[in-house]
Amino acid sequence: MKIYCCFVCLFLFQLPSLVVPGHKTRFVQSGPDSARLVNTTHLDHLYQTVKLNGAAVGLINIYSEYPDYKWVADDDEGAACVDDIARTVLFLVHEPDLTTNTSKQDKLRKLTEFVLQLQSENGYFYNFIFGNLSINKAGSTSINQPNWWSWRALWSLTEAYPYYKTADPVFAVRLQTASKRLVANMIRDFGSKPQAYQFVKGLKIPTWLPYGSGTDQAAIMMLGLLNYYQQTPDGQVLKLIGTLGDGIVQMQFGTAGQVPYGAIMSFENRWHAYGSDQSYALLRAGKALNRPDWTAVARREVDNFYPYLLKEGFLESFDSSQQGTSVSFDKKSRFSQIAYGVRPMVWATLELYDQTKDTSYVKLAGQLAGWFWGNNPARAIMYDKATGLGFDGITSETRINKNSGAESTIESLLTFQRLENYPDAIAQANKYH
Repeated sequence: MKIYCCFVCLFLFQLPSLVVPGHKTRFVQSGPDSARLVNTTHLDHLYQTVKLNGAAVGLINIYSEYPDYKWVADDDEGAACVDDIARTVLFLVHEPDLTTNTSKQDKLRKLTEFVLQLQSENGYFYNFIFGNLSINKAGSTSINQPNWWSWRALWSLTEAYPYYKTADPVFAVRLQTASKRLVANMIRDFGSKPQAYQFVKGLKIPTWLPYGSGTDQAAIMMLGLLNYYQQTPDGQVLKLIGTLGDGIVQMQFGTAGQVPYGAIMSFENRWHAYGSDQSYALLRAGKALNRPDWTAVARREVDNFYPYLLKEGFLESFDSSQQGTSVSFDKKSRFSQIAYGVRPMVWATLELYDQTKDTSYVKLAGQLAGWFWGNNPARAIMYDKATGLGFDGITSETRINKNSGAESTIESLLTFQRLENYPDAIAQANKYH
């Protein structure tokens, strides 16, 4: 389903070094001991400031290779992208010391400016810039079209808007204007699609989501649209959120005792771990919009499918098929396992705890987050609190990818930033350390 993924196993090949004016290679040093689980040392290493269209913007370099963690670009895609920078905006805007930490304020402003600068004339966003600071306007993973990076742009801009509404009202208006342009496109392109279905391997699949049945992208759309609706109430936006949410719930299959145990499929008959924010989005929107049916679907996945994944030692993906009323696994893949596949589950489980106060969800969140500290097939540390390195993936029971690119680093930090607020979940995760 996903058009590209930033967790390519870089140890399989070497890419040319990124050349950006003014950059000198730096080596990651262990940060000082801290009471926090979050360590931004490596994220800071990936960060740089450049001029783009005359504006000072922040970049997060996409790849960084073991053992010295030099920056590495992708000749085809580019050096930095909205996908990763929008994630970093989400992270920084929720840092507890943002109001007093001028360094984080400066980074947040420049990274948000980068997102704004990548919006195209048609309202959608480009994704990548190259090392020479030109925008990649032609690549399939960067073109200005309805795709992941535009949805993440909306999510980040609407998440940052409340902060800037107070801290810098003029800048906040720019965020709101950019969001409004994109939302108009989303309403035009997705708001009037007929709610039709097709059958894929016997499964009844909706056709009105991104790429027909892309619940993974629909979830990110919902999160951005929900923020936008709460900031700028609009009946058309509310209707679109409903259309997307109703499509996502149609992609849940199985029960507590029946394959695939309440999993929400990602696209057609496939589930993949990366980007599976469906339950988190349904929980957030279900609570805000009084949709208990959405909450029930999310709870079914968390209650049944997440424990199944723990028993399996986590999965990368699986395909399903249906004959009559029986759904079965066609194939399952365990690897590679990445932070981007675990963070959404931790967030959804903690959100469910917040809504129910059922402490079993705190334990489950800790077990899932334990993946970063050894509760994984390789029994490996995948996030190093001492350095802030988030490693790029587990490729087998005996091998991990020790590169530490933007996606894995930021998804790790997003996980532990949220987890820090739940001491019992931390205690559970620590059992695997």
